[in-house]
Amino acid sequence: MSEQKSKISQEAEIIVVHTAPKISLTEDEKAGDALLKFYRALGWDGQDILDPCKIRTNEAVYNRLKDIMFERCPDPVSVGMTMVNIGPSVDNSIPVDKVYLFQGWTTQADGGDGI
Repeated sequence: MSEQKSKISQEAEIIVVHTAPKISLTEDEKAGDALLKFYRALGWDGQDILDPCKIRTNEAVYNRLKDIMFERCPDPVSVGMTMVNIGPSVDNSIPVDKVYLFQGWTTQADGGDGI
């Protein structure tokens, strides 16, 4: 594990390690709301620009999010493209049920520094 963490740390600075949030949708929420809830639970304010490449989790968490989205939108292309474009990055060296946020995971919408 320490070798894995060293490898990850060498790539970029980890600023926060979260336990992966448990997400569920109400009847009136759409598939994309799963990602919005996920990112808000990690500390996103809903305004700053997200960089999904700097939000990493393991395949199990990624697949749970994807499955929640499939419950609302059975179209694999729509769900797949959403996850590829704005879903978190997958890195199986990250422990199960953890999310790593790297420096620059958000940038202020006005062009300033985010978190």
